[in-house]
This record gives sequence, C-alpha cells and structure tokens, in this order.
Amino acid sequence: MDSLFNGIVSAISVLYVGLLVYVQVQRTPSRSGRWWLTIMLIFGLAASLLLLTLPTPLPTGKYQHGFLLSILLIGSLTIFGSIVLKDVQRENNGISARIWAILGSVWLIIFAVSGGLSETLSIGDGTWIVQAFNQPTAAAWVLLGGFGITTIVLLGLVFIAFYSAQLPEVANRALYWVVTSVAVLVGCLLLLSGTRVLVLVGNVALLMGSIGTVYANVSYQIVDIRSGVSRSLRTILFTLLIAGLVFFALYFVNRLGIPHTLEGNLVLVIIALAVAVVYTPARKLTELVLNPILRGTRANTTQVTRQYSQQVSKSVELDVLTSIVRSTLNTAMGVRRSGMLLVKHSEGGKVVLLAAPGSFTDVKERSGVLYIKSPVYQQFATQQVPLSQFDIEYHSRYSDIPAIERDFLRQLQTSAYAPIIVDEALIGILACGAKVNDAPYYPHDLELLATLANQTGVALRNATLVADLRRLNSNMTQLNNELNIANQQMGKLDAVKTDFVTIASHELRTPLAQIRGYIDIADALNEQEALDKDQAAGLIENLRKATERMDDLIGAMLDVSQIDVNALNLHFETSTIEQIVRSAIEPLSDAIKQRKLSLSARGLKGLPALEADPERLMQAFRNVVVNAIKFTPDGGKIDVVAYLYPPDRR
Repeated sequence: MDSLFNGIVSAISVLYVGLLVYVQVQRTPSRSGRWWLTIMLIFGLAASLLLLTLPTPLPTGKYQHGFLLSILLIGSLTIFGSIVLKDVQRENNGISARIWAILGSVWLIIFAVSGGLSETLSIGDGTWIVQAFNQPTAAAWVLLGGFGITTIVLLGLVFIAFYSAQLPEVANRALYWVVTSVAVLVGCLLLLSGTRVLVLVGNVALLMGSIGTVYANVSYQIVDIRSGVSRSLRTILFTLLIAGLVFFALYFVNRLGIPHTLEGNLVLVIIALAVAVVYTPARKLTELVLNPILRGTRANTTQVTRQYSQQVSKSVELDVLTSIVRSTLNTAMGVRRSGMLLVKHSEGGKVVLLAAPGSFTDVKERSGVLYIKSPVYQQFATQQVPLSQFDIEYHSRYSDIPAIERDFLRQLQTSAYAPIIVDEALIGILACGAKVNDAPYYPHDLELLATLANQTGVALRNATLVADLRRLNSNMTQLNNELNIANQQMGKLDAVKTDFVTIASHELRTPLAQIRGYIDIADALNEQEALDKDQAAGLIENLRKATERMDDLIGAMLDVSQIDVNALNLHFETSTIEQIVRSAIEPLSDAIKQRKLSLSARGLKGLPALEADPERLMQAFRNVVVNAIKFTPDGGKIDVVAYLYPPDRR
C-alpha cells in the first residue's frame, strides 16, 4: 500500500514538473500572468513532495508535516483565487484579485502565528477534524474557518460572474471556473484529512485543478461545460434506455423458459427484432423530449440557407431586406437580436459603420468607425471570415484595438459578426446577439452565419443601388423644383423689365418734355441775349424740379422691381406708426399749403409699437399721401385715421 501511494504521488509530482516546464516554454501569453501560475504550481509540487516524507503510520498529537502542508495549501488556494478573480472580473482591472491576495496573505500569517503557538496542534492525522470540534484549537479553527469562508466567497463571486455575463462564452468560462474551483477546494481539504486514501484522492484533485487552471490561462476558448453536461446526460439516458430494453427482453426470455432448440432460437431472434423495433421510436421520442431540455437543437443548414436565399432575392428595398435578414437570423440562428451594418468608405484610413434601417433601434450610437489597419477590419475585409464578440474581448490579437471600435461593437449587444463581401469589397456586416438558449457560438454557427452573409451580398448591393437611385431621383426632383422656381423668378424679372420699359415710356415723358422745353427756352433766350439772372434762376429751378420728379419715378420703379423679384432688402427695428406717419407727412407740408388742403391724423398714439423697416414704411405712407394730395381738389380735406382691432377680427 505504501509503495502504491508513493508511486502515485511521485507520478503526480512529475506531472507538476511537466506543467512548470510547459508554462515556462509555451509562447501563448498567460491570461493571469506566467509567474502567478508558476507560484501556484510550485506550491502544489511542494505539497506533493511533502507527502512523500510522511511517516508510516501517521503520528498523533503535534504534527509538523500537517502544519507545513497547511501552509502550502493556503498559499496555493490564495494564488488560485487571485487567478480566478482576475479572469472572471476583468472589468475592475484586477482589483478583486489583489484584494483576495492580500486577505489570503493575512489568513496565512494568522494561521502561521496561531499554529506556532499551539501546543496541541494535530492537523494532518486521521482524527484532527473531529478533535477540532471536541478540543478546539486556534490553529484548527483558523484553518477550517478560512477554508469555509474561502469556499463561500470564491464560489459566490464566480457564480455572480456567471449570472451577470453578457456573452455566453464568458458565462461558460465562469462555469468552468466553478468546476475547477470545486476540484481545488476539495483537493485541499482531502489533502488535510490525514487518511491515506483521501490524501491520495485530494492530491489527484488538486493536480486536476492545477491542470485546469493552466489550460484556462493559455487558451481563451475553453470546453463548453453546459454542452459537455448535456452530452453526458444524453449518453446516460440513452444507456439507461438500452439497458432497460435489454433487461425487459432478458426478463421476458427468462420467464418463458425458452429451450436451446431451433424453435427457441427463432423466438429469441423475434424478441431481439422486437426490441430493435421498439428502440428506434423510443430513441426518437427521447430525443424529442430531451432536445429542448438539454439545448441540443441544431438548425438544418441546407434548409436555412435555401429559405434565406429565396427570401432575400425577392427584396430590392433596403428596409425590407433588413427586416428579412433580422427575422431569418433570429429564427435560423436562434438568437434574441440581430441586424445589419452598412459599410461606407471614407477618407482618413477608416470606414464608417451605419446601422441599416430597422437594425439596432434600441442602441444609443447607431454609427461607428473601423480603422483600415485595425485587426477587426482586416478580419472582415482581408481574411473575410466571421468574428465573435468574445474574440474581440478576450483574444490577445484584439487587445490593442481602438477604444472607439470596441465601445461601438460592445454597445450593440451582439455576439457574432460575419462580413458581407461583393467583388472583394466589404459592403456590410451581419451581426447576431446572444442565443435564446444562452449557448455559445460554435464553429458551425459561425460557418452558417458566414454562408448567410455571402448570400446577402448581391441583395444588399442591389438594395443599396436602389436606395441610391431613389435618393438621386429625390435630389433631381428637388433640383427641378428649384429650377422651376428660378424660371418663375426669371419670368417675374422679365415682366418687371417689360413693365419698367412701359412705365418709363409713359411716366418719364412728362419730366423729359419739361427738361427739353426749358432747355429750348434757355437756348432761345441765350441766342437773343435776353436771358437775365432772374430768368436763368427760374429755368434752373424748373429743371431741378423736373429732374427730381424723374429721380422719384426711377426710384419707385426700382423699388417695385425689387419687390417683384424678392430682392428688396429690409432692415427691421422697433418703431411706432405715429412717428412713421408724421415723418412721411412732414416733407409734404408745402404742397398741402399750395393746394390749400387740410390734413389731419387721428388714433395714431394708441397703436402699439411694431417691428418694421421705418424707411420703407415711411416711403409707402408718403406715396399714399402724395396720391391723396394729387387727386384731392383744391381746398379739400385729407384724413388719416388709425384703429386697433381685436386679435380675433380679420
């Protein structure tokens, strides 16, 4: 028994040495740090070598080997817990791992002090746990209490990480650490049990936990725990089904007492065939019941791709295509959410990602960027292979991607992406969220997603061309409308020009005739040398009035032309009607006196202020009053009356 014990322990020690060598020479960077793994393995190796020095039989009473073994196991468990927390709580930058290491060191120091002072320390013999309750010692209670608290806290934190994980792969990783933690904790407790068989089992369990720790640290993708449990349960149930059928067949044969004759062998053959016939539908029925429970349903790739191809080939509208893509992906892939990203090439060594119409409407940022040199873009555009969000979060290749890329993809709450390639150019990306059954994405899932992305390429290009064509038509329609408006403005301008010529030919004749007449008179008087100073002054005054009249006519016509073509510049400011009207009437006082007219203005003071161009409004009032003066008989009366109407009156 002792030789077998020592042989197994020696083999375990050799395996520890092999793990140490592997950790030092492997090229894949360790997720928790190579030195953390090295220290943990050294503790495990030291504990295993210490078992080879155990005396036979195990002594009772104060036991130095048990004390040293406890020190090694506490150190190993402290390092293991730090590695686990650093992996499952990556978001806090290893703060939990450092706190765990500090608390574990405190536990180790307290145990070392209490164990050194204890005179009845019996840790490691076969009855020490019972003695710890019957005759409690400080060292024993520190050790047992520490193991109990460590177990509860470590498993609790890992389970919290499991239930709060956004990605199925992250949840699977947390579940993997649950299994590994149980192996390490059970191994440590069994190593301290004092019974050789349990010590041997504990050493094996601790070795398995160490192997699992190394495996999880050098590989970011680990075995699917839930899938493994599902397959194991399925195998067990099918084995029980076969065993049950065989049992009933043997039981039936035994009750019949079939003789070893030709007829008896024929009966056995019939019974065997009956069992086989019953087994086939029984297996199918069992699979039908177990698949939803054990999450074993897998989409028919051929059927899904055929139906998807038929659906997307019918759509030429981008929003319709997006709706078909989302519904098909949700059904075929069994996911909670999906969508499509459109790739728009831009300058500056980057491309713009835009959420297609109807995709990711619940996210804050529906557009992002990918840099051409980014490994994410290279994966899509150059290698043209799908990519999972878990790879982006955990693979060392994507550890240095720009934060703007990582944040945009993370906030989409998706789990897998597949590039849409047409003519060797990246034009879009299919994105799928977590599965309904919370299973991780397997290689066949990514392959199916890539196949669907390939079938989407032509449809997306056509839909994009149609959308661009519609946008171009819309722009052309807008340009045509603007051109029509411009033509109308040109028509108005032409009409204004025509009116101007017509008005000029009529209205300007009078002042021009006056100017010509006065010039002829001045010329005649000058030839006769009869032009005196008073006559010259009169002629000049009449010429000035004629030119002023002509200037007024030209100014009025220009104002009208500007109004017609919407080119009149207005300068608004706060003004009052009373001030504007009085300023308009004041220059006309001489004309009013010459015609012996009376002019009155009433109700102007009660009017509120308004925003207007005072000069233009004054010009309008002056023109109205000028017309009134012109068409009112001499000695007549002109009244300007203002009223304030209520708002509801039109």
